[in-house]
Order: sequence, then structure tokens, then C-alpha cells
Amino acid sequence: MSQLWTDLSRLNRAERAWLVGFSLLVLAATCYFSATGTNWNSAYSIALNWLVSPISAISGVLCVVLVAKGLISNWVWGLLSCACYGLVAWTSGYYGDWLLNWFYFVPSQFFVWWCWKNQLHSDTQLVRMRSLGKHSLWLTPLVLLSIGLTGWFLTQVDGFVSSALARNSMIYQQLQNYTGFALAGPVLDASTVVFQVAAQLLMIRFFAAQWTFWLLTNLLNILAWTVVLLTTADSAPYAVPTLLMWIAFFINSVYGAINWSRGAAQHK
Repeated sequence: MSQLWTDLSRLNRAERAWLVGFSLLVLAATCYFSATGTNWNSAYSIALNWLVSPISAISGVLCVVLVAKGLISNWVWGLLSCACYGLVAWTSGYYGDWLLNWFYFVPSQFFVWWCWKNQLHSDTQLVRMRSLGKHSLWLTPLVLLSIGLTGWFLTQVDGFVSSALARNSMIYQQLQNYTGFALAGPVLDASTVVFQVAAQLLMIRFFAAQWTFWLLTNLLNILAWTVVLLTTADSAPYAVPTLLMWIAFFINSVYGAINWSRGAAQHK
């Protein structure tokens, strides 16, 4: 617990102001949209709109700010955010994101702690950032191949899952209608999954190249959650805080890319 407060104290004034401002924005959006958009006869709706969604957004942004800074306690907030966000993704029909968060990101937070704890500078307690170097040559084709295979897998799973829940097919169909591309839904879902897997692996091993994939992930998820808002009439109470979270993630990714590039350059 002391590590959490110590790391928060290492944030500068601008970073703290960013966190406070975003948290207030999420809480305001939650109150505005959930006041009229919550089914008060459903405990699930109340919990999702008033607790799970804002906690996911606020803890998620706190996590990525700490990652951008290079502080190890990011894993605690990441654990909380991924657990909550997985439920939001499930509700919205993004099963790839649900699987990713509950069965990859949640356990991977413990690997973040394990790998980072012995790679901290003794004076600043910041992780030793490093560049990817020659390994970047094989990373791009591997990511593209993974997107293709994951997209194919999701098209096969979609019929089975949506026959029971009637969700994913609607999201995929709407994406097809907007883009005119029959595989827009599976490709978008697969891309966000693969980019996040790659980014998290690079983050665990403290490579600055992670931020390229976080930037791509955030852009695609801004699109994805915009589609949820446009296609699902009652989604605003949980989708708006989530969309705000992804916008904040994108802004933070720019900051993280700059900070980590400088950090990696100093330790070549």
C-alpha cells in the first residue's frame, strides 16, 4: 500500500492535474447519463453504470499515467481497470476485448510487477526504459499475421456466441454498414486484441516501442466505442465514460511515447 502512495507522490503537478480533471469529467458524465439511462429495477444496470464503468475509466487512466512515468505500481490499477473493463466489453458485445482483459491483461499485471521490480533505478525508482533495436524487423509482419488469424477466429466464433447473446453480430453488422467492408467488425476487434497483446508484452519487458501499439489501439477503440454509442440506444451510461477513457489513453500515449523515447535514449 505504501508503494501506491509513494508512486503517486512522484507524479508532477501537471500529471496530477490531468488525473483530477479526467476523474471529475468521468464522474460528471456518469451522473449525467446514468441518472436517466439506468434501469433502476436491475442491480446489474445500476452496478454497471454507477460503479463498474467509472471505476474502469478512472483506474485505467491512473494505470497508464503511471506506466508513462515508468512507475511500478501501475500494475495494481491495471488489475482493477481490466477486471472492470472486461465486464463493460462483454456487455457491449466486444468479446475479443472481454477475453483479452479477463484472461490476458488481468494475469499479466502480475508479470509487470515481477519483471519491473528488479529493473528500477535505485534513486528515482523509475523502470529502466530501453529501445527495441533490431528486433523491430520481425515485429510488424508478426503483428499483421496475428491480426489476420485472430480476425478469422472471431468470424468463426461469432456465430456461436451471438446465437446465445445476439450482441456481437449487431456490432459487426453496423461496422459493415458504416464502412462497406464485410470483415470490418472482426478486423477491428482482432486489431485491437493483437495490438494490445503486443503492447503489453513490450511494456512488461520495458521497451519504448510499446507506445506505437498503444496509440493504434487507442485510435481503434475510440472508433469502436463511438459505434457502440451510435448503435446501442441505452449504452450511454457506460459507453460515454469508456469512450472518454480511450480518448484519455490516446492523449497519454503521446506523452508516454515522448517520455519513454527520451528514457530509452539515455540508457543505450
